[in-house]
Amino acid sequence: MHAPILSVLMRRRALVAGGAAALLGSLYALNRRSVAPDAWKSNVRIAVPLVPHAGLIHLAAARGFFRDRGLGVTLLPQTYGKAALAELLRGQADLAVAADVPVVVEVLKGAPLSIVASVANASNELAVLGRIDRGIRTPGDLRGRRVGVTLGTSGEYFLWAFLVRNRIAPQSLQLIDLPPSRLIESLRNGLVDGIAAWQPVRHEAELAFGDLIVSLHAPDAYAQNYVLVGQQDYVLAHQRELRHVVRALLDAEAFVNANSELAKETLAGLLKLSPETFDPSWQDVTLKVEQQQAQLVTLEDVATWAMARNYAPSQPMPNFVSHLALDTLLAVSPERVTVVR
Repeated sequence: MHAPILSVLMRRRALVAGGAAALLGSLYALNRRSVAPDAWKSNVRIAVPLVPHAGLIHLAAARGFFRDRGLGVTLLPQTYGKAALAELLRGQADLAVAADVPVVVEVLKGAPLSIVASVANASNELAVLGRIDRGIRTPGDLRGRRVGVTLGTSGEYFLWAFLVRNRIAPQSLQLIDLPPSRLIESLRNGLVDGIAAWQPVRHEAELAFGDLIVSLHAPDAYAQNYVLVGQQDYVLAHQRELRHVVRALLDAEAFVNANSELAKETLAGLLKLSPETFDPSWQDVTLKVEQQQAQLVTLEDVATWAMARNYAPSQPMPNFVSHLALDTLLAVSPERVTVVR
């Protein structure tokens, strides 16, 4: 006779328990929505060169690290960093990746640029390649020769540093302005006697010519940085997005450190490079997110050179600290910032 009463009590307890569970579930879902990356969506356009130096950006997109951080990122592929920076300056991109040389040139010309972070560095990847049949075997043999180089880039700055290191007057060479895609062809058809090239063009030339060319190096003549840069107004107005961009790049860096071979294979595929061509680039370039005091010395050295080359009007040395968006990386990983303000 007690069974109906027990049945009613059990039904009531089940209803209460179910209601409590539903309430807890709703609260949990609400809390998840409040912190999940998908709670907000921001679309960021990044002009990015198809070179190993921009590897963290390519990997962050391919491995979904941007998406995991709640970002919708559109990559705008360019052949090299100077072209990527031009996209930014035309307003076609929100951010760009480029070597420090074209960034400094544009700052000297008045562009309001902010460096969000350095994303790669290299000190021994550039080289001057000379045709032996044109009599080039040593640095001194470059005097009076035609050398192909992409003007206004890290390639030209390296060539200048290389010549100074070897006590060769830069004006003793005839520089031929060529895009990276034409350097090897121009060396082959005799338009130039030598070229100044970064990876992977340098190694592609070494493979193509073999013993017919000499590869001339100047270790540490130029500590090159590849940087993520944006217009100052955009950087100031989009700190939240930029912090998530930096976090995604740190995720990509951690992936590289933990899975070096897989990262190398993935990046080579993204850049459509054979393992043989890509391996030297992987060895020569360090993919790392940072803002280091030492880069200020390089920026000032490049500025002095750029004004001497008449790429920008002669002027007092800019305060490059004001062109570093330090707060972004300080908010995410402060130990990676050593710049003194």
